[in-house]
Amino acid sequence: MTPVVSVIIPAYNRAGLLRYTLESLRRGLGDLRAEILVVDDGSAPPLAPQIEDFQDLPIRWLTQANQGSIVARLHGLSQAQGRYILFLDSDDLVHPEKLPRQVAELETSGADVCYTDTAWVTLDGPYESLTVQPRGNLPQVSRPADLYLSVQPPPHSCLYRSTYLRPHLEHPLVPVDRRFDPVGDVWIYYNLAPYPARITKVAGHYTIYSQHGEGRYTQHWEKLGVAALGVMRAFMAHCPVSDSTLEARRRVAECAFHSWRKLPNGFQKDYEQAMIALWQAVPEIPAGRLGGRGFQVLAKLMGRGAAGRLLRHLQRPHYTTIATLNRRELDQLVTGILTLSEATG
Repeated sequence: MTPVVSVIIPAYNRAGLLRYTLESLRRGLGDLRAEILVVDDGSAPPLAPQIEDFQDLPIRWLTQANQGSIVARLHGLSQAQGRYILFLDSDDLVHPEKLPRQVAELETSGADVCYTDTAWVTLDGPYESLTVQPRGNLPQVSRPADLYLSVQPPPHSCLYRSTYLRPHLEHPLVPVDRRFDPVGDVWIYYNLAPYPARITKVAGHYTIYSQHGEGRYTQHWEKLGVAALGVMRAFMAHCPVSDSTLEARRRVAECAFHSWRKLPNGFQKDYEQAMIALWQAVPEIPAGRLGGRGFQVLAKLMGRGAAGRLLRHLQRPHYTTIATLNRRELDQLVTGILTLSEATG
């Protein structure tokens, strides 16, 4: 029978973490007709022989040469048969009630996407000993630009209707590129943000993301920032300029301004200029969406750019105190992403 839900898991090595993820699905599928597509992105050794004790789960193993998480997700999507799609990283978990509740909500409401509140867990020790901690409640929104570019829930929060998701990812607005992989989850959101969608939310901390000691992109925050710049520039270069896309473009410009304000002093000149250019590319954005009351007062006196620059100078540390890359590595990353953006534009 055709599955109701397809769970797509891009995976590269880290078999121990994948076990936690699969165990959460073992407890979370319930009576749902489901398939789990694990896309092994060139792991050495291959993952399937290391996970033989999950044969009771409806796992389909897909393999590919190492091409990164974006390509792996799209590979899984191309093979998925379910009515609904969940992208799940190989180190994140689902609450036992997440999928049944979200499927029921989508069936009842007819919405295109459903998201939930979040929780976190430290992956260490037996699964039964894990302690899940709620992490606050996400606002309920109805506009795609707000969901994908402002709220930005963890990517496995969203359960998508397949007929809504496929057209936007099979022909993505933001091109596929390995250099976007550090923010591969957000790449999906940028490709959905400009388009209409019916959005619903299930209240409850059903989306669980993890902390652990194994390698991940967040160990080098600069790589996340540079990849995000590339995605934002590609979005602005390819997004049609129309009234229907204005809110999405404004949200991207806001993201650029806030990202620039959060940068440490003495970061990287070309990166900073590129972020400011993204903000300036969109018609006037209300000052209240760019900063708090203090920023708004300063913006009236000296302009928004100058106000942001002053507050950044006063509030942010110098890059040398928080750097995880040397100057040469950072310059190479920025040059590469700016060159890529110019080529794809």
